[in-house]
Amino acid sequence: MAAIAVAGVGMMMVCSSSLTAVMLMGGEEKEDPVVPSTTTGTDSGADDSGADDSGATTPAATTPTPTPTPTPTPTPTPTPTPPAEMLPNGVYTLRGGRGAKLCADEGNRVICNRDAVGAWEKFTINKEGNAYTLRGGRNGKLCADEGNKITCNRDAVGAWEKFTIEKHGDKFSLKGGRNGKQCADDAHTVQCNRPHVLGWEKFTLTPL
Repeated sequence: MAAIAVAGVGMMMVCSSSLTAVMLMGGEEKEDPVVPSTTTGTDSGADDSGADDSGATTPAATTPTPTPTPTPTPTPTPTPTPPAEMLPNGVYTLRGGRGAKLCADEGNRVICNRDAVGAWEKFTINKEGNAYTLRGGRNGKLCADEGNKITCNRDAVGAWEKFTIEKHGDKFSLKGGRNGKQCADDAHTVQCNRPHVLGWEKFTLTPL
């Protein structure tokens, strides 16, 4: 029994010495560090979501803003060109339809019996609303429809001083303002008393 007691005392002394040595070396015994496995295919524990190991979040893909389609500039509607005036204002000669002679302002009448153009054979034609005025070359007076003849002795424009002129191919008809009758080359005078347009009622107007 004495030998067993001595052995137990010796064991306790050894254990006490070992504990003391451990405590003097820094406390508890540390565990060995875990060495990461290098075996291929081993799960590292990293997130498979694609997150960066640095901890930064990968920005979501940005949809590019579509470039707006430019609005086409409307093509301006061209302004229609007004039709040319049938008889622009100006000076003309009149040639009658009966004998194709030039008409002359003789003051008290207009007669178509001339072969050459002089001052009396020139008429100034101007647009007056939907009608026209004629001004004789003798005295520069306005011509008027007096029914049985045309005289160029007026100073103002009234109904009788307005003539309706219409085109017939390359010739023209004149309608007087007194009774709305067609004017005719009657050899001895021009008078506006016809209801129709035939050969004598067609005049050739030539600009000068």
